[in-house]
Amino acid sequence: MNSRRHSADLPPISAGAGAACVRARIAGDGTAVAALRASDDTALATALAAALAATHRHLLTFVLIVFAALFAQAASASQFERFGDLEVHYIVFNTTDLSPEMAERYGLTRSADLGLINLSGRRVTEDGTTNPVRLELEGSVSNLLGQSQPLEFREIEESGAIYYLESVRFTDRETLRFDVRVTDTETGRHHDIQFSKVLWRQ
Repeated sequence: MNSRRHSADLPPISAGAGAACVRARIAGDGTAVAALRASDDTALATALAAALAATHRHLLTFVLIVFAALFAQAASASQFERFGDLEVHYIVFNTTDLSPEMAERYGLTRSADLGLINLSGRRVTEDGTTNPVRLELEGSVSNLLGQSQPLEFREIEESGAIYYLESVRFTDRETLRFDVRVTDTETGRHHDIQFSKVLWRQ
């Protein structure tokens, strides 16, 4: 007959001690196990609060990593233009590609008729690696009917990257033309880029 073991990872607590033992497994890297002892209700509540706070920190870190990975993936799939040692990457995609959690945290609206422009600058070094460049942007978007509206980009800085985001509304299968003036803040030079994108409702 198989024997069953209980609480083998913690020493036994005597009944006369009047203590409560809480085991909290914190879902972060899947390995951390916190064994908490509380001698009264106040200490027990404090221990539980600490465990919940740790879980929240792990969740927040995960969201940031996923968000950075999403835009890093978008950047790798983007088009770009090169001006000397400056690369200007740009891509337009549907906001429904973002998860609701990412959109809420960064103040982005998800909608079937709303597109997102992601633009970034990278400085190419002598060894071929690139570093993020802070840019100043101004521009406009227009459709085939000549209707135009200005673009107002919002800067988002993550570890090792700086992104500029702006959203635009569109009708199904609409072709949009983007005209953007890029200013390299490190050199003061101005560069103009133009690109088009057909957006579909999703």
